[in-house]
Amino acid sequence: MKSLTDKQQQLWEYILDFYEDYSQFPSYEDMQEAFGYSSSNSIYQHLQALTKKNYLAKHGRGHYDIHPSKRNELSGFYPGIPVKGRIAAGAMHEAISENLGHLPVEIHPETSDHYFALIVDGESMIDADIRDGDYIIIDPREPGDGEIGAIRYRGETTLKTIRKRADGITLQPENPSFDPIDITPEEWEKVTVYGTYVGKAWKKGNDWGLIFRAG
Repeated sequence: MKSLTDKQQQLWEYILDFYEDYSQFPSYEDMQEAFGYSSSNSIYQHLQALTKKNYLAKHGRGHYDIHPSKRNELSGFYPGIPVKGRIAAGAMHEAISENLGHLPVEIHPETSDHYFALIVDGESMIDADIRDGDYIIIDPREPGDGEIGAIRYRGETTLKTIRKRADGITLQPENPSFDPIDITPEEWEKVTVYGTYVGKAWKKGNDWGLIFRAG
C-alpha cells in the first residue's frame, strides 16, 4: 500500500473522526473550514490521492466514501444511511448542504454503502408516490431516461423525472399542477447531478424500513 503524505494523513484522520461522529462523509465545506483552505482545489487534490491509494472510493460526480478495505479503521461506526439535506419537489430551492444525521437502516453495504438520503419538500412528485416529508434514498449516479433525478439547476435543487429528447432534457414533475422544465443539451452539461432516486424509507413506531423502486 502506498504511504500517505503528512497532509493526506491529516485529512484521512479527519475523515475517520468525522465519520465516527456523524456517520457520514464530510462535505467540501467541512474540510475546507477544518484545514483553513481558501478554495476547494487543495481538498480535491488530496481526495484524488486518497482515492488512488485505495483509502477512498469515488461514486458519481464528486461523491466519496471510505474504501471497503479501510472500513476496519473505523471504530464504532454505525452503518446507517446518511441524511444529507432537503430537496425540493415543487419550487426549486438552495443546494443540498446540511448534515442531518442518518437513518438507522443498513442495505447491502458491500455494494450500496455510498447511498444517501434526502428529505422531500413539496408535492410535485406525488404520482410517483413521493410526498412532502418523505425520506428518499439516492444512488449518486446520473439518472437515465425515465428515472427520477436529484439535481441542481441554475443554483437550485429539484427532484424530477428525467425525460431525454432529441433536442434536450425535460424535468418532468409527477403532479399535473406543476409545469415541466425544458433544458438544452448545453445547459444539461452545467447541471450538478446529485444522483438517482432508488427508494424511500418508512417508519412505523420505532422501526425503520426501506422500499425500493421497481426496476
